[in-house]
Amino acid sequence: MKKNIYNFLKNDKTITYLIIFFIALFICIPLFSKYMDISADDGIQHICRLIGTYDSLKEKNIFPVIMSKFCNNFGYSWNIFYSPLTAYLPLIFKIFTNSFVLCLKLFMFSTILLSGIYMHTLVYRISKSHKAGIISAIIYMSAPYHLTDLYNRIAVAELTSFMFLPIVFLGMYELFNKSKKHYYISIGAIGLILSHNVIAVYTAIFCFVYLLINYKKIDKSIVKKLIINVLIILLCTSFYWIPLIEHMLGTTYEVFVPERMYKDNTLIGSKLLLLDLSITKPYNMNFHIGIPIILGIIFLLIYYKRLKPRYRKLLMTFFTFGIVSILMTLKIFPFEYMPSFLKMIQFTWRMMEFAVFFLSIISGISITVFINSNNKKETIFVIFIIIYMLILLLTTKKEVAIPFDEKKYLTPTPVTSLTGRVHAGCATFEYLPKKALANRAYIENRTDTVCILDGSANIQNMYKENTKLNFDIENVNENTKLELPYIYYLGYEAKLKQEEKATKIPVKESDNGFCMIEISSKLDKGKIEVEYVGTALMKISYVLTLLGDIALIYIICKKSHNVI
Repeated sequence: MKKNIYNFLKNDKTITYLIIFFIALFICIPLFSKYMDISADDGIQHICRLIGTYDSLKEKNIFPVIMSKFCNNFGYSWNIFYSPLTAYLPLIFKIFTNSFVLCLKLFMFSTILLSGIYMHTLVYRISKSHKAGIISAIIYMSAPYHLTDLYNRIAVAELTSFMFLPIVFLGMYELFNKSKKHYYISIGAIGLILSHNVIAVYTAIFCFVYLLINYKKIDKSIVKKLIINVLIILLCTSFYWIPLIEHMLGTTYEVFVPERMYKDNTLIGSKLLLLDLSITKPYNMNFHIGIPIILGIIFLLIYYKRLKPRYRKLLMTFFTFGIVSILMTLKIFPFEYMPSFLKMIQFTWRMMEFAVFFLSIISGISITVFINSNNKKETIFVIFIIIYMLILLLTTKKEVAIPFDEKKYLTPTPVTSLTGRVHAGCATFEYLPKKALANRAYIENRTDTVCILDGSANIQNMYKENTKLNFDIENVNENTKLELPYIYYLGYEAKLKQEEKATKIPVKESDNGFCMIEISSKLDKGKIEVEYVGTALMKISYVLTLLGDIALIYIICKKSHNVI
C-alpha cells in the first residue's frame, strides 16, 4: 500500500496536477472569504441568473429558458440569448450547498484550476516538458487580467472561456501533427460558444490565420477532419444558436438592435495607453502584461536558437498573435472602424485574454529553456515558483466588503420607475423585445392579469402559475385581442377549449411587447390555456444537439482506443 502511494506521488503527472491544484487554491483563497462580495459589477447578474435558471428547472420546464418570476412576474429570458454554460454548470454545486453565491464561487475556482490544467496539457504536448507546462499554467492562471476577471469584474463568462482556449489550440496542434485527437477542436469550440460567443468569434479568426500560416501542411485528410469538427460543433451547439437565430428573425429584441450592445465611444474610451500595460492605479482593473510574460519574451529572444526547431515556428506564431492582441487594446488601433460583428467585443481591453493566453505559452517554454541552461536547474525552478507566488501574494488586489445577502434576491427585485439602469436579474434589459423596453412604464404599472386590448369579453377564474396560465372566457366579440401577462418570447402556445374540442390560437406580439392572442369569431363560452412549450425549431435543435453529442462521444472513444 505504501509503495503504491509512493509510486503515485512520484509520478510526474501527479506532482504536476498537485502543484497546479495548490496554486489555483492559493489564487482563490480570498474568493472564499465570507467577506468576499462577488455581487459587484457582473456578479449580481450571474447570481440572479442562477436563481432564475434554478427556479425554471424546478418548475420542470422542458426548455428552461424563461425565468418566470423576473420582470414583475411577466417572465424574462437570459438563456435564449446569453451563452448558457454559465447558467447551468455552477448549479452542479447545488449538490454540496444551498447557497447560489457559494455555487458560483466554487465554479469560479474550477475555471481557474481547469484553465491551468488545460494550459499545461497544451504546453506539455508542444514541448514534452512538464516543467514548461507548469510554468505556463501558473502564468496563465495568475495573469493580472485573469485575476481582474476573477476579483474585479466577476466576469464569469470570460473566466469560463479561459478554460477552453487551450483546448481549441491543442486540437489545432494535434490536427497538424496528424494526431487522432483533433476532436479537441470540437470540445474547445463548443465550450467557447456556450460560454462566451464573442471570444469564440475572435478565437475562430485566430484559428483561421493559424490555418493560413500552415497552408502548406493542409491536405485532404486535414480538410476532412476540419469539416467533421465544424459539423460536430454546429450540431452540439444547435440548441443555443438555432433558437437565437429564430428569435433574431422572429421579432426585434433589444440585443439585436444595431449598436445596442456596443458603442463606438465605449470602444474608444476603453482603449489602453502603453503605461496601462505596466502600471495600474489603486482599485482599478489591472491590465499589466505581468513580469513573468515580459521575462518570457526576453528569454524567447535570447534563447531562440536553443529552441527545438520543431516548435520554433509555432512559438513565433503565438508570439505574433500575443503582440497583435496587445496592440489591439491600445489607442493606436482603429477598432471603431472594424466590422460591427468584431465591435461586439465592447471593450478593446478584452483582447488581453488572448495576449495572456498566447504569451503564457511562449513564456513557459522560454523560461524553462533559461532554467535548463543552468546547472542547478531544479533549484532555480523551485525558487522561481516561490518568488512568483510571493509577488502574487503582495500584488494581487483582494477587495472585501460586507457579506452579500443573497436571500433578498430569491424573490426577484420588482421593476419600478426607481429601478436603476443595471437591474438585478435583467442586466440592462437587453433581452426584452424592443417594444417592451420602449414601453417600460407599462411593465412597471401593468397588473399580472389578462388585458383586453380590443373588442370585449368576460374573463373569469384566471389562474397563473409560472409559465402556465388558464382562464374562462365568455361573451366574446369578433376580433377580440387579449394581451397575456407574459413578455413576448417565441414558444408560448395558446389553446381555446370548447367542450371536447381544442383549437390552437397563434400567439403574437402586442404593441407593448407582450404575448397577445386574437379570437376572430364570436364566442359564447370557452377556456383558454397558455403554456410555454418552446418552438418546433427549438425541439429540433435539442435533437440535433443530442445527435452531435453522441457523434462526439463516439469519435472520442474510438480515436482514444486507436480503432479508427
